[in-house]
Amino acid sequence: MSRIREMVLDADKQDQEKQKALNTAKVLITFAIYLITAGTLMEYISIPVMLKTIGFMLTAHAFYFLWKALQNSRV
Repeated sequence: MSRIREMVLDADKQDQEKQKALNTAKVLITFAIYLITAGTLMEYISIPVMLKTIGFMLTAHAFYFLWKALQNSRV
Protein backbone atom coordinates (compact mmCIF):
# COMPACT_ATOMS: atom_id res chain seq x y z
CA MET A 1 0.00 0.00 0.00
CA SER A 2 2.84 2.42 0.77
CA ARG A 3 4.35 1.90 -2.70
CA ILE A 4 1.14 3.10 -4.37
CA ARG A 5 1.05 6.09 -2.04
CA GLU A 6 4.64 6.96 -2.96
CA MET A 7 3.80 6.74 -6.66
CA VAL A 8 0.82 9.05 -6.22
CA LEU A 9 2.89 11.55 -4.22
CA ASP A 10 5.63 11.46 -6.87
CA ALA A 11 3.07 12.10 -9.60
CA ASP A 12 1.61 15.00 -7.63
CA LYS A 13 5.07 16.46 -7.08
CA GLN A 14 5.86 16.18 -10.80
CA ASP A 15 2.56 17.88 -11.67
CA GLN A 16 3.32 20.72 -9.23
CA GLU A 17 6.80 21.20 -10.68
CA LYS A 18 5.40 21.17 -14.22
CA GLN A 19 2.75 23.75 -13.27
CA LYS A 20 5.40 25.94 -11.62
CA ALA A 21 7.59 25.77 -14.73
CA LEU A 22 4.62 26.64 -16.97
CA ASN A 23 3.69 29.61 -14.78
CA THR A 24 7.27 30.87 -14.86
CA ALA A 25 7.36 30.48 -18.65
CA LYS A 26 4.09 32.41 -19.00
CA VAL A 27 5.43 35.29 -16.92
CA LEU A 28 8.72 35.45 -18.85
CA ILE A 29 7.01 35.27 -22.25
CA THR A 30 4.54 37.99 -21.24
CA PHE A 31 7.35 40.20 -19.98
CA ALA A 32 9.28 39.66 -23.22
CA ILE A 33 6.24 40.59 -25.31
CA TYR A 34 5.78 43.80 -23.32
CA LEU A 35 9.44 44.74 -23.78
CA ILE A 36 9.33 44.02 -27.51
CA THR A 37 6.12 46.03 -27.86
CA ALA A 38 7.57 48.91 -25.85
CA GLY A 39 10.73 48.94 -27.94
CA THR A 40 8.77 48.90 -31.17
CA LEU A 41 6.43 51.64 -30.04
CA MET A 42 9.32 53.79 -28.83
CA GLU A 43 10.79 53.68 -32.33
CA TYR A 44 7.68 54.92 -34.08
CA ILE A 45 5.32 56.51 -31.54
CA SER A 46 5.54 58.95 -28.64
CA ILE A 47 6.14 57.91 -25.02
CA PRO A 48 2.57 58.68 -23.80
CA VAL A 49 1.05 56.54 -26.55
CA MET A 50 3.49 53.74 -25.73
CA LEU A 51 2.56 53.88 -22.03
CA LYS A 52 -1.16 53.87 -22.81
CA THR A 53 -0.77 50.89 -25.14
CA ILE A 54 1.20 48.89 -22.59
CA GLY A 55 -1.33 49.86 -19.91
CA PHE A 56 -4.18 48.52 -22.05
CA MET A 57 -2.21 45.33 -22.70
CA LEU A 58 -1.61 44.81 -18.99
CA THR A 59 -5.26 45.50 -18.18
CA ALA A 60 -6.42 43.02 -20.80
CA HIS A 61 -4.00 40.45 -19.43
CA ALA A 62 -5.28 41.02 -15.88
CA PHE A 63 -8.90 40.60 -17.00
CA TYR A 64 -7.96 37.41 -18.83
CA PHE A 65 -6.42 35.95 -15.66
CA LEU A 66 -9.47 36.98 -13.62
CA TRP A 67 -11.75 35.30 -16.15
CA LYS A 68 -9.55 32.18 -16.17
CA ALA A 69 -9.61 32.03 -12.35
CA LEU A 70 -13.40 32.23 -12.37
CA GLN A 71 -13.59 29.45 -14.96
CA ASN A 72 -11.32 27.23 -12.86
CA SER A 73 -13.27 27.91 -9.65
CA ARG A 74 -16.56 26.84 -11.26
CA VAL A 75 -15.21 23.46 -12.33
